[in-house]
Amino acid sequence: MTNNNQYKSIFLSDIHLGFNGCQNKKLEKLLINTKFENLYLVGDIIDFWSMEDKFYWPDGHQKILNIFESKFTEGTKVFYISGNHDDPLRDKSLLEKIMLKDDMYKKIIGLLKKFEHKERHNFVSDKYGRFLILHGDQYDAVTSNAKWLSKFGGMLYDALIIINRPMSKYLKNLTKKIVSGASGFQKLVKEECQKGNFSGLICGHNHRPEILKYETYIYMNTGDWVESCSAIVEEMDGTFKLIKVDENFDINTVSTL
Repeated sequence: MTNNNQYKSIFLSDIHLGFNGCQNKKLEKLLINTKFENLYLVGDIIDFWSMEDKFYWPDGHQKILNIFESKFTEGTKVFYISGNHDDPLRDKSLLEKIMLKDDMYKKIIGLLKKFEHKERHNFVSDKYGRFLILHGDQYDAVTSNAKWLSKFGGMLYDALIIINRPMSKYLKNLTKKIVSGASGFQKLVKEECQKGNFSGLICGHNHRPEILKYETYIYMNTGDWVESCSAIVEEMDGTFKLIKVDENFDINTVSTL
């Protein structure tokens, strides 16, 4: 890393705290070894879907939230852009329902309420102009139109990742490619950027980290913390990078914009 491990902004999504496939130790390594002015949590930070089936909240997952809170207290601006797995943050009735389940839910939600919550956020880059930040499920035909099917697929994925992580990653990537193709994901992204006069889009959701520069727009996906253990970061000079934490807990740059 450069500038003494200091970034202007860091973008994280699909951490899936509350799911036992979350690689929280790698994320902890990243968070405690970096400083940043802005933290964008781009959806599926808490996996309420998984917790609904079987409540799971180890100390390591709480520690990640505590680090977010600590960064916030120290002056970091924290923005929480909700996703489909943390959809109670989009729906007041769902939020009230889960808070009646257990005191731990109240503790989690109480901490999250300290951050600024949105479903969409306009982000301004000094180097590349305006970006739209959203989770990405809005462009997923299955998630948007058949929530029950998406939840069922999520349950199968959760089970498989415990049994065989490489196979689960392969099947998820294959499924996401098929769904993206069927729903015209990149076409929808392009249209969104043109309609809103955005330079590009920053999202998560499909667990496929990448930086792609097209003729008329830029597409950046943060990846996830179940498989890829990746993030998008903005350097002080406006450069964007895709970084990953590997099995040795080393932080590597994968691509640069």
